[in-house]
Amino acid sequence: MFASSLNLARGSTRILATRMASLAPGQRYDLVVFGATGFTGQYVVEEVARVAEKERTERKTPLTWAIAGRSEKKLQSSLVEARKELGLSLDDVGIILADVKDNDSLKDMAAKSSVVINCVGPYQLFGEPVVQACIENGASHVDISGEPQFLEGMQAKYHKAAEEAGVHIVGACGYDSIPAEMGLVHMIKNFKGELNSAEMFVRTKSSKTTSVHTGTMESAALAVANRNEITRIRRELFPIPLPKPKHKIKKKGVLHKNEELGVWGVPLPTDEPVVYRTQRYRYEVLGQRPLQFQQFIGLRSPFQGVGLLIGMAYFTFLCFFSWTRKLLLKYPEVMTAGVFSRAGSDRESLKALRFTATLVGHGWSESLLDGSDQHTEPPNASIKVKVSGPDPGYGATSLMMVASAMTILREKSSIPGKGGVLTPGVAFMNTGLIKRMEDQGMTVEVVE
Repeated sequence: MFASSLNLARGSTRILATRMASLAPGQRYDLVVFGATGFTGQYVVEEVARVAEKERTERKTPLTWAIAGRSEKKLQSSLVEARKELGLSLDDVGIILADVKDNDSLKDMAAKSSVVINCVGPYQLFGEPVVQACIENGASHVDISGEPQFLEGMQAKYHKAAEEAGVHIVGACGYDSIPAEMGLVHMIKNFKGELNSAEMFVRTKSSKTTSVHTGTMESAALAVANRNEITRIRRELFPIPLPKPKHKIKKKGVLHKNEELGVWGVPLPTDEPVVYRTQRYRYEVLGQRPLQFQQFIGLRSPFQGVGLLIGMAYFTFLCFFSWTRKLLLKYPEVMTAGVFSRAGSDRESLKALRFTATLVGHGWSESLLDGSDQHTEPPNASIKVKVSGPDPGYGATSLMMVASAMTILREKSSIPGKGGVLTPGVAFMNTGLIKRMEDQGMTVEVVE
């Protein structure tokens, strides 16, 4: 028994040594998936494998990549699962042992990476050491955080250092907030005139019942718990407010009907802070008119809206107080009636789920010379853009995250500036990210 275990350990060491030997001294992997053994991380590993195979067979451009995490055994299991799902060998995938609580291991990982794909959340708890290690060791970084405290905190603290290091730190590269950001990029490029505002309505459709993994719940709970911190960060980031628009978009109530789309909307402003940061860049750096943006969940009936509002109020209550938050984090399935679960949804259920984000923009058919100039007449033109894809939490999120990392890797010269902490809308406004997303199964289109 002991001899058998010893041989297995030696075998694992040889596997690791063999894989690491393929990386020459001073060489970096193109992509490293950190947190590859987590629920989302598994989907990201499989998406990188698909992209790497396509790069090899269609573009004839080899892609070197590795997976990183605390346990070699679990990392091996992640590759076994990916092989089973994809039918690819994955024998050339590197393995790096790294722990978010071990700064030396993070530095070693970053030094071996061109772009780190960080899947370890909640980012408010575990994100900063990874960002810092990347900046100090010359690696760019993408994540799927939807936590404004983390995203804006990293910009306030590390933008200058990232710029000096020549690396790009781009957060919110998943369902939060790529559909909104790239939907607006596509809208601006295709609108003949000058946009004033946009509203986004997100809908999901599935033939099966699904649950959300508790990792998403934990990030949302922390965002609510630390809500007061964001005020301090924003005072530091944005001491001067944007100019007030003459034609201000009307604020909607907690439940309203959009007649253009025929859907009922409930406000869920998760992408609004990211979009706001992008619009500040457009105004302050590019001299363009900042867009006003509002975001909603789209529903078929007002009764669905009322039910959703009750559910959101209940979840906010649970997150608001420390004792209820502890109960939520300890018993998520019970406290949310199965909406959130530690197991998450099975693959077949997720394959039956799809999302659509429809953005409705309004503006003027003619542009003014400067972004600070004001139109005298109200908006007289409109445009609709639809972004759609597979299940938003994992399928589409992994697709968009990997596409973002590939864009940094392959199109670094098209990203504004030599580095910095950027939003997706700033980083990818002049790149082929949308084409990469479409190549992997999503659609971004102007609709009538």
